[in-house]
Amino acid sequence: MDKLNANDIKGIFKSIRDVVDLNKIYLIELDGVMGDGDLGITMSFGFNKIVESLDNLNIEDIGMLIMKAGMIMADEAPSTLGTLVATGMIKGGKVLKGKKEIELQDIIEANNAALNGMMERGKSKRGNKTILDSLFPALDALEKSKDLEEHLKESFNKAYEAAKFGAINTKTMKSVHGRAAFYGDKSIGNIDGGAVLGSYLYEGANNYLNKK
Repeated sequence: MDKLNANDIKGIFKSIRDVVDLNKIYLIELDGVMGDGDLGITMSFGFNKIVESLDNLNIEDIGMLIMKAGMIMADEAPSTLGTLVATGMIKGGKVLKGKKEIELQDIIEANNAALNGMMERGKSKRGNKTILDSLFPALDALEKSKDLEEHLKESFNKAYEAAKFGAINTKTMKSVHGRAAFYGDKSIGNIDGGAVLGSYLYEGANNYLNKK
């Protein structure tokens, strides 16, 4: 399966929801170290609302579907990370507007737009110990897979592994944004919860593709 349609996108959101729900307590624990500990709660609520809403929508336009998901996340999980994730969905969805099927190149272009939007909104960049530090390695992996002409399933398997490694690697970084920034050098040694969430986005997509 090297093309995705709107039903696949809905399936991927459900799979992401399942991964986030399964790991909700872990996200709470990670966020509780240097944040307010609500990351697992807000993200679980946000993705459950997305799945609930998209189930009732008969939209074939993939871009519109993802933009709608972003708007739901913005409304239902208006936290710092919720706003960033929502921004990424909306920016990425705009690139895919009008498409009823997407392939790897479309996904790469949408992810580039999403990450640029998230950097602009969050005034952050790769290496700042944020969700970007799992999403960028995943995008790098997708681009390499495109060059190697690999199938979508293999591409996302590699992207998930890259995202997971990127999240773990935030342990070596110092926080420069949000409440965690107050800890300065003491933030080194802790994994960033946002980056872990980023890896869950790819884990969910990868789980869905492997079940197809």
